[in-house]
Amino acid sequence: MIRTIATLIGSLAFSLPALSQEAELPAPEILVLGSFHFTGGGADYINGEAINIMDEQRQAEIDSVLTRLEAFAPNKILVELGPEYEDSFNARYREFAAGERELGVNERQQIGWALAARLGHDQLYAIDYSGGMDFDAMFAAAQEAGRPDIVEDFNQFVAPIQAYMAEADDPSHSILERFQTLNGPQEVEFHHLYLLLAQMGHADNRAGADNMTQWWGRNLHIFANISAEALPGDRVLVIYGSGHKYLLDQYVDNAPNLTWVDPMDYLQ
Repeated sequence: MIRTIATLIGSLAFSLPALSQEAELPAPEILVLGSFHFTGGGADYINGEAINIMDEQRQAEIDSVLTRLEAFAPNKILVELGPEYEDSFNARYREFAAGERELGVNERQQIGWALAARLGHDQLYAIDYSGGMDFDAMFAAAQEAGRPDIVEDFNQFVAPIQAYMAEADDPSHSILERFQTLNGPQEVEFHHLYLLLAQMGHADNRAGADNMTQWWGRNLHIFANISAEALPGDRVLVIYGSGHKYLLDQYVDNAPNLTWVDPMDYLQ
């Protein structure tokens, strides 16, 4: 028995340095970069206009953004793409990194691929979880409930957002300025419109609450995909549509084992 205990203590002594080294690694640092869709459009209720991202001036502006993000020094870059496409996406990325392919228009390539290549990354990570919203069903449920006032409140709330986005889309703004806008405090307030949508419906048809359960849940799945890739010591850049940023930031910041990083620390 004494010999067995001595053996166990000896094996523990050999394993403790490895455990200690792992424990010394800092919590993963996660920066969620809220982005507009470079191709324009999208599946959101309010979508931005496309701009010519490929002209010389815009490419120089993107380079300015990349230089700032490079200072964060992420060792992993995560993008808004279904995991089922990750292998083919990375195969094309490696062709780009080898000089055998040009960048496409979308932000996954213009920001994701370009930065990954600068940093010498072998791959990027696809972390999206699909979902949608049925706005017609929510508006109809509000009318069925005799609550057209909630629809009117929603329309009044959306109007300044549309004006704000139209101003942000103005071609006079640089790409850096657009990222600064999308990652600033104003975007947080815009997410409150979802709590108006949640109120649309009645006891027999909670279309608003059902859709918002899917929205919060979709982002929770995305968060879970982020955390699955974020290991101790990692510095993780997440490039995502800005509409997701409020919840993803909240989930990351509230998680006791993760460290949230403000993108504005790098975008100034």
